[in-house]
Amino acid sequence: MLKVDVCIVGAGPAGSTLSHFLHKLNIDHLLIDKSDFPRDKICGDGITVDVLNVLKRIDPELLEKFCAESEMLPSWGFCFNGPKGQEIRYDFRDAQIPVAPFYTARRLDLDDFLIRELPENGSGQFWPQTELVGLSRSEGGFIAELKKEGGKESIHCKTIIGAEGEKPVVTRYLGLEHFREKEHLLAAIRIYYKNVQGFNDGDHLEFFFDKDLLPGYFWAFPLTNNEANVGLGMLSTAISAKKINLKKMFDQVIEKNPYIQPMFEGAEALEKTKGWGLPIMTPKRRIAGDAYALIGDAGGMIEAFTGKGIGPGMMSARILSEHLERAFQSNNFDLSPYHDHMYRYYRSEISNTYRLQKSLKHTWILNPVMSLASWSAVTKYAEDKMIRNFLKWV
Repeated sequence: MLKVDVCIVGAGPAGSTLSHFLHKLNIDHLLIDKSDFPRDKICGDGITVDVLNVLKRIDPELLEKFCAESEMLPSWGFCFNGPKGQEIRYDFRDAQIPVAPFYTARRLDLDDFLIRELPENGSGQFWPQTELVGLSRSEGGFIAELKKEGGKESIHCKTIIGAEGEKPVVTRYLGLEHFREKEHLLAAIRIYYKNVQGFNDGDHLEFFFDKDLLPGYFWAFPLTNNEANVGLGMLSTAISAKKINLKKMFDQVIEKNPYIQPMFEGAEALEKTKGWGLPIMTPKRRIAGDAYALIGDAGGMIEAFTGKGIGPGMMSARILSEHLERAFQSNNFDLSPYHDHMYRYYRSEISNTYRLQKSLKHTWILNPVMSLASWSAVTKYAEDKMIRNFLKWV
């Protein structure tokens, strides 16, 4: 029976990032995923500054490779578009920073990049087309039952890490509560389009707050090859209360919103509508304990207002790597401190984004928020916090 120190279930951005850090720490580990790569995952495809931070912490050369990848489109700003056509737009080119603060990349390309860049002769292995089909505690850790091409195999691991996304696997086998309270769950749909018009020349991330969609929002993010990731998301409680069909709402917004409709004249949908759930951050969700931890979507690492998940997912992997290093140094595998660390790190973001989420419930609240008075606040935030942190990290 193969014995490893850490078994990571799921090779998305969180799982593969953790593997990168464990290679750096020379911690023996196995990374598995039920799919072969490259493979698509439903996502908004927005890559934020915390991703760049994590990539540089892995290796400055990895960040440079990422920025040079042909499928990674630099985005130099963002825009919040209000119900009456108001714009709060910020372009980071004015700050003369060295590289773009945001990127967009299809999850197929991003995930494949992170897997391709794993060290070939490091402290870990990657097994694609391998599925966790059983998990039980044993002396000194866990016995994980794996189904892979050619049959089944059992391994022994000292710690088990759930990185399998929103649909629980490790959570289920450990008998943990699958935390799906609607007030902490977003639902979203995505469609890839070609020939969407009207993007800023800095390829800004565009967010639209349509009066019929509130408290949700519509997004359009430019990608390479004249394509775009387009979608909408809404809190599950609002979907239930308003009895909203997201697919019908998506079509309605594109057809009737006077600020969105012109962007789609001549645009071509490249796929059918795809939907998924986004578990958002809340300390109520237990993400670590005796020799186990959850990272990425498996741990609910989604920001409540914009729905960003790649950055917090990769950051959760970075933070967990520190706690795994301490665990193996001390031979104490209670990973509960990681739970406390994550929610301490994101405390202000959690409180602020839940408050912003509530501001979307009514246009009479949102319209003043989208006023010129908010422009100075957004500018100050972008310049004082985002740029300062960006320069510090990158």
